[in-house]
Amino acid sequence: MVTSIRNGDSTNKEAPIVHVIDDDISLREALALLLPTVGLGVRTYTSVHEFLDASHHDGLGCIVLYVRLPGIS
Repeated sequence: MVTSIRNGDSTNKEAPIVHVIDDDISLREALALLLPTVGLGVRTYTSVHEFLDASHHDGLGCIVLYVRLPGIS
């Protein structure tokens, strides 16, 4: 697990979350298998709307987003 610094606490151990937003199921599944092998948590979404509707965006993380998604991109 990756050590993270949150609210000044360097002892807190929490895996950063990579939010993968892509309508290509093959890419989502590949990243969902690959990223945990380097200690990262993964959450996948089929659309930006699905990501925005999810309620768990607190904590450390980043977004991997396909630029040309249908609807909001």
